Amino acid sequence: MKKLSPKAVIFDLGSTLVDFPVNDWEEVSRECSLSGRQQLCDAGHTLPNPEDFLSEFEKVRAKLRVIATTTHKEWTIDQAAEELFQNLGLKSGNGLAMQFFDAFYAALEKHLYLYDDTIEVLAKIRNRYEKVGLISNTIFPEKVHHHEFKRFGLEPYFDYKIFSSAFGLRKPHPDIFLEASRQAGFEPSDCVYIGDRFLEDFQGATEAGMSAILKVFSDRDYPAELPDTLRRISCLSELNRHLDI
Repeated sequence: MKKLSPKAVIFDLGSTLVDFPVNDWEEVSRECSLSGRQQLCDAGHTLPNPEDFLSEFEKVRAKLRVIATTTHKEWTIDQAAEELFQNLGLKSGNGLAMQFFDAFYAALEKHLYLYDDTIEVLAKIRNRYEKVGLISNTIFPEKVHHHEFKRFGLEPYFDYKIFSSAFGLRKPHPDIFLEASRQAGFEPSDCVYIGDRFLEDFQGATEAGMSAILKVFSDRDYPAELPDTLRRISCLSELNRHLDI
């Protein structure tokens, strides 16, 4: 397959550049939610017992996930917390939902790791291509991802970053890809997108007019018949099969 010649290279974040606990998310999410609950209890708020709290929180998140799937409108953990507090008759406001989120994320952060080849590959991409960008679906406020970029030393390699929680729409909605190409200053056809989700990343990017490369994991579920034209990698170091780096 002939190598691509893009003018802009755009990455996904979680499971593409940074190892995110996808397979253990149910367990990690429980840990994070209970961390948030404990923070509120320590602050003197009366809440249901842990299992009931988790059950009510999941009901809210499940509803928001359905809306996001059908409309591609993004939701956030702090937004879900606000709705949960209302359902529980807890007075929100005064940053209560963000206090909950900060404790939630503090428990999550220790599960995030940079892939061994991320910096090396980004340095080659940065030196070779005119623009480097990022699009990330995220249910977290944008501020934590800026923190991650500083923590992992990613900042120097990117010209811009788009997070669905701030943009308002999530992949595979075409508008988020078109905004990325606009910020790059090139047509979608001059951009290549690299991510780990078939629907959100590969299909979303290609339907918006970009080339796409799918980072494939052996323990993920994919469509039974993937397109013959699908470009794939199993790690970032394999991008040299598809890009001139």
